[in-house]
Amino acid sequence: MTRSSEGVEDKYQERYVKHQERKKKVLIDIMKERHSNRMFGDQEVEAEKLDELVKLAELCPSSCDRQGVRVKVITDRDQKALLGGVLVGGVGWIHRAPAILLLIGDPVAYKAGDEIKFMPYLDGGVIVQQLGLAATAMGLHSAFANPNIRDIKA
Repeated sequence: MTRSSEGVEDKYQERYVKHQERKKKVLIDIMKERHSNRMFGDQEVEAEKLDELVKLAELCPSSCDRQGVRVKVITDRDQKALLGGVLVGGVGWIHRAPAILLLIGDPVAYKAGDEIKFMPYLDGGVIVQQLGLAATAMGLHSAFANPNIRDIKA
């Protein structure tokens, strides 16, 4: 039995501590299960799950609480093919994903010095990690791609 600061048995604190341990275990189990998966099935991702993921991304912390990165859901075949052609990390596989959550940094949100060169990537990285864990908790597989745009020679 847990004891209070006065040395008295405290069943309520004990329940609270056990509850915190259960939450910790659930999160750790999800973290252990999460992995990059680039093999996709033909089954669509339910719109409700995509909406929930977008809402969860909005809860993520960001630099100076700017919330300068937004999520755009891509499910259109032609848009996925375009991304597969221009994203350095998406060649040969990203077009097969049932849905792509494209993170877009707003350059207006990053004002100081060279912030635009690194802060959207930092904020996006936090969002990607949270989305990966949330997707795993929802039973979805996920992977992330290098966000750099391929240099296309004319």
